[in-house]
Amino acid sequence: MPEICLIAPVGECINVLEARADRRIDYADDDAKLKLLIAVARQTAEMRTKLQLLHARYKLVLNAFPGSDWCNPSLMTRGAVPSFAIQLPRSPLVDVISIEYIDMNGDLQTMPPADYIVNAALTPAVITPVFGKIWPIPMPQIASVFITFDVGYASPITVAAPGANFSVAGPVTWSVGDQVQFYNSGGAAPAPMNTEETYTVATAPGNGTYTLTDAAGAPVSFSDTGSGRTYIGVVPEGIRSWMLLRMGSIYENREEVAILTRGKIEALPYVDGLLDPFNAAVY
Repeated sequence: MPEICLIAPVGECINVLEARADRRIDYADDDAKLKLLIAVARQTAEMRTKLQLLHARYKLVLNAFPGSDWCNPSLMTRGAVPSFAIQLPRSPLVDVISIEYIDMNGDLQTMPPADYIVNAALTPAVITPVFGKIWPIPMPQIASVFITFDVGYASPITVAAPGANFSVAGPVTWSVGDQVQFYNSGGAAPAPMNTEETYTVATAPGNGTYTLTDAAGAPVSFSDTGSGRTYIGVVPEGIRSWMLLRMGSIYENREEVAILTRGKIEALPYVDGLLDPFNAAVY
């Protein structure tokens, strides 16, 4: 399915300092190469799993809404995806921003959110009209239906320390009361943040800046900006481990092999197996 990236992710989900530490490199001479290999590993992981690692916004462009088969109850069982459902091409879904279509007069219309339902529990997520509704009738031409959506696991943050504010780089926003987690790559999270703790968004003024409270309800005030790169949301460790192994094997050997005794070259098939638990299903 053709989708257009409207807001690209910012940076990478692995910091070059973590890549250096993983390869036991204590100099910066190869940083440019490592950054390139991180990007290649991330792109390969996303291609193989159909997952978006850092938050991004996409627009799915369709020629029409899917057909209807409401009359077939066998397709309404748990886990089934009926033919009238829109299946989003990337995961994990954060939010559907809008569903738009060109009507028979050639005007761009927005479908009311109350008229459709999103099942984000499925991977990939699917969208159907709510019970009693049908998809609108778009103009019968190519590129007449547009679904804009946000996907991904995490976004990098910047902390204004000393102080309580932090800002997020990316399209996803959070609301007061949301439960959030963080992770760090290549250093330490801003003190006193604990990446194993869940925090609550305390203020979200709408300019991409937020404050937090901890598990006890106390306001969080940062004493430093941390080191490396800190993210709101968590990219699964298995994917990040695969990326480091992929990057490392290419950096060390220039290919995915291990050179054993007597010059024997052995492929490393287990490396790709780390991605298997994260492979998005295709229905």
